[in-house]
Amino acid sequence: MVTSPVLMTGSGRRPDCVMTIEDVAEKADVWSEAIKKIVKAITAAAVALGTAIAALLTWWPSSAPPESEPLLQNTGYGPQCSQLYNTIDHTWTESQWTVWESLKRDMDC
Repeated sequence: MVTSPVLMTGSGRRPDCVMTIEDVAEKADVWSEAIKKIVKAITAAAVALGTAIAALLTWWPSSAPPESEPLLQNTGYGPQCSQLYNTIDHTWTESQWTVWESLKRDMDC
């Protein structure tokens, strides 16, 4: 099969190079692959840079003064209440629950 050459010419001069359509297609494929690799490399570099900036911002000390008081006060329960809550058994009888509830009230839990 004979292909018609694509002429690469300057301004009004004789052709500098004669390329077949197959040559042009091959070069286009090579350039396409090269551009894909460059885009992938730039994308990877951007992701790495974004990750590094996020890590630096996470570790950067804030200029806000540390809070000395918690937002919620007098909430939760202490170690004694925690021990009391850890004793709960869901198979208790009604009288056992009554004793437990009275202990809870007495301990202010």
